[in-house]
Amino acid sequence: MIRRMMVVAICMAGLLMAGLSPASSARIETLHLIVSDATGTSSHEQLKILADQAQAMLARILAFWSADSGTERFGKIRVVFDVPRRDVYSSVFYWENKDGGWLRIGRVFRADGPPQMMAHKLTSAVFPQKDKLIRNMMGILSEAHVGNPLSFPMGGFSADDWVLALLKTNSYIPLNELGPDHASWGMQDAGGGKLTILDKAKQHKAYAEAGSFGNYLFQTYGINKIKQFHRLSHDKERPSQAVFGVSMQELEANWLKALRAHEKAREKNVAIVAKLIERNPGTACAEAQKLAASKR
Repeated sequence: MIRRMMVVAICMAGLLMAGLSPASSARIETLHLIVSDATGTSSHEQLKILADQAQAMLARILAFWSADSGTERFGKIRVVFDVPRRDVYSSVFYWENKDGGWLRIGRVFRADGPPQMMAHKLTSAVFPQKDKLIRNMMGILSEAHVGNPLSFPMGGFSADDWVLALLKTNSYIPLNELGPDHASWGMQDAGGGKLTILDKAKQHKAYAEAGSFGNYLFQTYGINKIKQFHRLSHDKERPSQAVFGVSMQELEANWLKALRAHEKAREKNVAIVAKLIERNPGTACAEAQKLAASKR
């Protein structure tokens, strides 16, 4: 089960991982991390700052989820800092087989400001999960609460804003169409830890829905129920009845009903992101990031 889970738990948001630079030989270990710079350009002092920031981020995640890092089970998480790919600041998480064992790798394509999606991907490292919906809803929940709100898929808005806009523009994707693997999310497993994005618009919609759905579960049922949902899903597909007392279909309907009940309060933001979706759904998140950044 663990081996299969590791293989299928490879996750990425919006980036190809082909041709990644080899990690620098310099590295710094923290309590739960082994941190390196793939570019080899950071001084020891600069790398120490990055390592301390990454460890602090992980500490906030562990506190939010009341979880341990999994170090005893899997070893320390490798965090590799690298240059942006295609001008995209993001992070990816994947498993790497080395010397007969599995390593958890988080690669951070850093910007001048706070890293994007680092909280999301470190959460994936803490909670190995084969179902893309569950691992993304947990990761985006972490990003929203302890990470960078400019990160994909939020782009400076909330996942709830995006889903209300998807409903408004008749482009919402039912959750039962978002499978546990990559294909239904507009992505394709290229093998060897690489993913290809086939449909950027669909990918963004799916991630936004996962984030909003995760936030609903958090607000309605609490963190422990989400962790139970994650844990039981290793042996049973999306066990909503066992955990929340309702089917996935009912859970989805309740979530969308709750969203619509607060739509008036989000009217301004929903109108903004709805226009971005109508203009170009594939670039909506990137355009939202520019808008949000310009107001800071």
